[in-house]
Amino acid sequence: MDLERYWSRVRILANPWVLYRITRGMFRALVLRKNTLRVMYLMATFACQARCTMCSVAKFRRSGTDSLTPADYESIADQGARMGAIAVTILGGEPLLMDELEEVVRVFASRHYFVSVVTNGFGLDERRARSLKEAGLGSVHFGLESLSEEENDALRGPGQCRAVKEAIVVCRDAGLRVGICTVFTPGATERAVELADYCKEHGLMINLPTRAAVGAAEGAEHATADDYEELLRVLKEHPRAAVDWGFSYFLRPRCPAGKEKIAITCYGDVLGCSLNHISFGNVRDEPLETIWKRVGKFSAFSRQTDRCLAAFDDEHVRRYLDPIAQFDESPVHYTDHPAIAPEDEPDLFQS
Repeated sequence: MDLERYWSRVRILANPWVLYRITRGMFRALVLRKNTLRVMYLMATFACQARCTMCSVAKFRRSGTDSLTPADYESIADQGARMGAIAVTILGGEPLLMDELEEVVRVFASRHYFVSVVTNGFGLDERRARSLKEAGLGSVHFGLESLSEEENDALRGPGQCRAVKEAIVVCRDAGLRVGICTVFTPGATERAVELADYCKEHGLMINLPTRAAVGAAEGAEHATADDYEELLRVLKEHPRAAVDWGFSYFLRPRCPAGKEKIAITCYGDVLGCSLNHISFGNVRDEPLETIWKRVGKFSAFSRQTDRCLAAFDDEHVRRYLDPIAQFDESPVHYTDHPAIAPEDEPDLFQS
């Protein structure tokens, strides 16, 4: 393990509140065989300047619906901490477009979360980087698909590659931990390898979420077993590369959706993860723990799997994700989903 990564983990574990939550989560997993919320993804805005061809939230933006307020995020942070969450990742859309982003970061950092932001890099100058650092931000991950400006910007929008390269320098100077977030796309392994090599050379982390056939990628070809093996090869050869299903409190690869992870939209809808576009309730209407327990009763999430459901489980994709294409907006409430019915999910509908 490289020194940057080692000391980052030491700093996190040195916090007694975080250490307690981790110990509790592992005890519940390894002794009680129960799930514990570990990480929350906050889709804090759907405004964005980029034009990503693989954007998973292309159908999430609504008109006439108020976004969550800092007070709402305070409630979410308090409830999540009581449930055991140790980390929060803020994404969008583009979170840098939020005027109150520093306030939201401060809310979670003050409650002992490790806070990350995923951004396209546009507009992240020295002033903003230092402001986020002072608010308590721990790391920044930049969306990037290629080191070639022509290839990357064809996928994410004009000028995005250059913006990321400039913002990486700015964030490192501000003392932020920096990484790349690259969508692992079936048939384009060479791009992921190129970026993983770049991250190794420059001391950056890299996350490799797999493209799912949702949002702007609806109708895209599903990932195959061969794609899964290719991704495993990349992870094995590049220690700085990571996937969110690569770690769990059960100490084995495990899809975290609805088990150790949830996603919350800026309108308050709670999903099993940001790629499973099924809502199980709204934090403005019910306590987060009530919704979390409901999510856990969904048979698809209660089933154990060693890989991302939304990308690599063909049965899950065809049964639960493909039908969402018929809806104009996402997420779809579970009671409206054509494949989720009381006779198939009695526990879910009794909650």
